Amino acid sequence: MIEFVRQKIVRTLLMFSLIFIFTLCTDDPTSIGDKLIPDDDKIKVKTLDSFTDNFGQSFSTFQKDSLYYGTSRRILLGNYENLSIEMLLGFGIILPDSIATQLEANEVSLTNSWIEMKPNYWIGDSTQLSFSVHRIFESWSSVEFDDDTLSAIKSSMSGDVLLQNSYEFTDSVITIQIDPTIVNDWVMSLIDETIPENNGILFSPISQGGIVGFEGLNAFPLNEYVTLKMIFEKTSGLSIDTIGAIPNIDIHTVSSTLPIDPIGSSILQSSSSVRGNLKFDVSKVPADAIINSATLELFIDEANTTQGTSRTDTVAISYYELNDGKLEANEDYGLVPLFDRENSYSGDLRIFVQRWVNGEPNEGMKVMLSDENRSASTIAFYNTDPADSLSPRLTIHYTTQE
Repeated sequence: MIEFVRQKIVRTLLMFSLIFIFTLCTDDPTSIGDKLIPDDDKIKVKTLDSFTDNFGQSFSTFQKDSLYYGTSRRILLGNYENLSIEMLLGFGIILPDSIATQLEANEVSLTNSWIEMKPNYWIGDSTQLSFSVHRIFESWSSVEFDDDTLSAIKSSMSGDVLLQNSYEFTDSVITIQIDPTIVNDWVMSLIDETIPENNGILFSPISQGGIVGFEGLNAFPLNEYVTLKMIFEKTSGLSIDTIGAIPNIDIHTVSSTLPIDPIGSSILQSSSSVRGNLKFDVSKVPADAIINSATLELFIDEANTTQGTSRTDTVAISYYELNDGKLEANEDYGLVPLFDRENSYSGDLRIFVQRWVNGEPNEGMKVMLSDENRSASTIAFYNTDPADSLSPRLTIHYTTQE
């Protein structure tokens, strides 16, 4: 009985101790220690918002001289609005030793061939697509491809070699045939050095209503690539094999006119390399401030925006520096992504704002679509309408001792 009473007393004391501790922990700390800390030593958390604090800002667009498409994960073809895109492919044909040996002995021949293309991107009208196909005689490389390369190819390429009656187009596959003597030349050049080498083909768009995209060499999976199919038969007429060849080289090339910015908005466009210059005056942020976050929001002008079947998921922001009087993006500071939020793109720029607050020259930022070499998106952002809360918005949270 005595032991039971002792345990009950211990439990009661423990309960009151916990209640006392909990009361101390939940008491307002300012009522205990705030008066002991000098005002000059207190850390203050503050916010500046360009919508209410009237930051000076500017947002303009420019067109880069050219884009490099040799690393694109998607190859494009078509005409749409201000864009015209051609596609070049070279097929890496590899024959089994058995077929190569029989070809040399004239025991087999190529009897049929066709090209299968599986679209993975559309913008504009996906129900109509027409193009011409041209044999390329000039050697080319996607790594060193430029305007001179394209001019040399076009000056010597063949006329249209597409067999128009072979064209079949469904939602998932486009099937075409080209002049069979071309594919036969490609095959025979593997065993006969006197036959011109395989430099591939150029697709030139004819229809005006849309742009289609296909899996590029820098993407996966392998089974989605444009594929050349070839059927070989013995001289007896028996089919011996169907061989598939995927591209070993690909690229698309773009010609465009500059899109016109709508009143109150700035257009960024993939493929045409139209980018933006964005600048905020952040001089209202104290020089000793530690930037906790700096959220940038760009609001979409939907009426002047067109995106394809794959939306642009991010906008890339880079830090500008002035070098010899020319604005250049400092890639050492990296790219800050603004993520798609349906009606806007937003992200945290504190790494850039902190540099400006620390005294580095504020030359603004470069704004570009992250998929500009693999899509044909046109995105308009509001730039001059703060009254409707649609202009670019920068919200800065910072700590300071002021």
